[in-house]
Amino acid sequence: MEVADKVQEEHVFKFIPGMDSAPEIETVLASELTPKEFYDRYVSQNQPCLIKGAISHWEAMDKWQDPEYLKEKNGDSPTPYYPHMNYESAERMGEGRKVEPFHHVLDLLRSGTEEILSAPSVVLSEEPFKVLAPDTNGYRFLPNPPKPIAYPKSRAFMYKGAGTGWHFHVTDETLMSQVIGTKKVGLLPPDKLTDDLVFDAFKADAYLENGDCFDQSKSNAIKPFTALVEPGDAMYIPPFWWHGIEPTDNEFGITVAQCWRSPLHVMGDLSYPTVRKIWKKAYTEPSKVTFAITALGIASLGAQLWRWITKPLRT
Repeated sequence: MEVADKVQEEHVFKFIPGMDSAPEIETVLASELTPKEFYDRYVSQNQPCLIKGAISHWEAMDKWQDPEYLKEKNGDSPTPYYPHMNYESAERMGEGRKVEPFHHVLDLLRSGTEEILSAPSVVLSEEPFKVLAPDTNGYRFLPNPPKPIAYPKSRAFMYKGAGTGWHFHVTDETLMSQVIGTKKVGLLPPDKLTDDLVFDAFKADAYLENGDCFDQSKSNAIKPFTALVEPGDAMYIPPFWWHGIEPTDNEFGITVAQCWRSPLHVMGDLSYPTVRKIWKKAYTEPSKVTFAITALGIASLGAQLWRWITKPLRT
């Protein structure tokens, strides 16, 4: 496939209805965001936001600009990479996968060629890349977050021109933090109407080819939001929200995704289609996780009831 064709294929937003006129997501300044406000206004309400300057204090903002520093820390570590964007389809994502020493992958990512490359598995919370974790100095508005359930605590995405296809997180909270490069993020709310319209198209990556995968008679009901995440910023992405990501250029970039456990009342909220699907699958296709899902669901329903009872005390 020619490079020009490949770039055309990997436009994450081109065929999404409403993207051209999508409003921007709410933006807040990290310097003015308290831990209480972040939890009460966004995390507890499952509402995304763009946080300007969220990681401006990270040592990574300076140190990771130097490729020799990164090579010194992890030069020979085996690193998977792919000659394409990050797909939702596992089969498609696996195409072209290679594993090379980190220093070689970094050289490829920083080359001036037009090819698309992605190294999305630099897990900073585990060996061997854990040596880079001290350069990511946390968030002042998120002290001592609990450990995530399903996703790595900290994971770097290193890329050149590679976006990420539309997907959602089944649990856990995420701060998508930009160290190098700028990304555009599209988001869709986790309601039933949206889910019915986009689920099959997004899961199969069908929207990358054309817009015919959407029901044209109902496509005006797809109401996306957008955000431009620049170096030093973080995008808060709650669970269940569909989101797709495109870099604004074909240059080398680094994104760090920091994850932590979702509040109980959010994890089992049956108003979200994703939660209902998880419950349905747990009982129609019983497995070793069915008991865990049941226990978590009961605890979540209890947390929701408690929030309803105590709501007058919080207002």
